[in-house]
Amino acid sequence: MTLSHFNPVRSLIVSAAFLALPTTAQAQESVQYQFEFISEWSVQTHPASFPSNPHFSSVIGATHNDSVSIWEPGGIATHGIERMAESGTNGTLLGEVNILIDEGGADQFFNMGGIPVSPGQRVSTISVNADFPLISLVSMIAPSPDWFIGVHDIDLREDGIWARELVFDLDPYDSGTDSGTNYTSVNADIDPHNPIENIANQFPFTGTPRIGYFRFTLISDAACSLADFAEPYNELNFFDVSAFLSAFSAQSADADLNDDGELNFFDVSDFLTALSAGCP
Repeated sequence: MTLSHFNPVRSLIVSAAFLALPTTAQAQESVQYQFEFISEWSVQTHPASFPSNPHFSSVIGATHNDSVSIWEPGGIATHGIERMAESGTNGTLLGEVNILIDEGGADQFFNMGGIPVSPGQRVSTISVNADFPLISLVSMIAPSPDWFIGVHDIDLREDGIWARELVFDLDPYDSGTDSGTNYTSVNADIDPHNPIENIANQFPFTGTPRIGYFRFTLISDAACSLADFAEPYNELNFFDVSAFLSAFSAQSADADLNDDGELNFFDVSDFLTALSAGCP
């Protein structure tokens, strides 16, 4: 057989038929993560004007798709972000997320509790759906005029693979809704609002380390690569080849590895490339 007549699909099918092993279709539409919020904010790490009652409001937010954004640096805070950043309340943001859920842009709202005394930690378990793989979370730095920490638009399923572990250092942000410059400044609303801004290089955070970090750790059994089609996951073998071929032969969208709406040589090539690369 010359290279010009080589058909990788036919070759794989022949091998699968010869071995005649059962297959399991690739499916991790919903997984669970352990979420950790570790606060390192203390008078030792951030001595300038440090408050007597350092704490964080409930960590709140949502899983969503890329058609929406809960918040982002340079953007204008919604009323929900304003209320969270100024008073630590979550009702307004909950209402905003519920609207996004009704419109098909978000999946669920999270309220994972806060840290009553910093330094400290908060641990929770969250479920994430493949149709809404992005997550955005926020928590008020308290007391403060309108400062908060958070992450936005984090893709937990980049390139179709659930992330094993992600860690994010936390900087302080100003929501742009109050002009106070100290932890206990009197209320001074800004109208119209300024853009949300990272204030890690502004008083009282100048020259200080991170506030803490968020960690997301996958606790569900899930594929390690695009080629990891069959259980047991986290290892690539003939079961994965057989499962891919079954999906390809059935014209299943699971085999459309490049998401172009077609099943062809390019999907086979992507599978073979991922199979050769192995699990990370």
